Amino acid sequence: MRHYEMVYIINPNLEAESLKEVVDKFSDIVNKLKGTIIEVNEWGKRKLAYEIKKFDKGYYVLLDFCGLPDAVKELERNLKLDERVLKYLNIKLDEDIDPEELISKVKESDVEQKEEDVVLEDNS
Repeated sequence: MRHYEMVYIINPNLEAESLKEVVDKFSDIVNKLKGTIIEVNEWGKRKLAYEIKKFDKGYYVLLDFCGLPDAVKELERNLKLDERVLKYLNIKLDEDIDPEELISKVKESDVEQKEEDVVLEDNS
């Protein structure tokens, strides 16, 4: 499997339910095409560097996943068709990768980050 990272920007005027629906839709597409979601990181509403479709803000989502090239084609096709998505960018990070290994690395880094946060709070 290949390792991909995709950032997409959603219409910022959508309600929380609709935002969740969009994020779930694209995660489900990856899962249906035998891909593996490593992490979905919602960055939230941010100012855009330039206007896109008359919006100066957008809701950013980072989708880290493993899959086959066909899954990426289908995902990009759906991103183009969905009017709620303003823009997207997909990057291939690695050619042959074990998804389980990546998931364990992400979990380890999350645990380390939480431990650092606790230490920083105690020192404050």
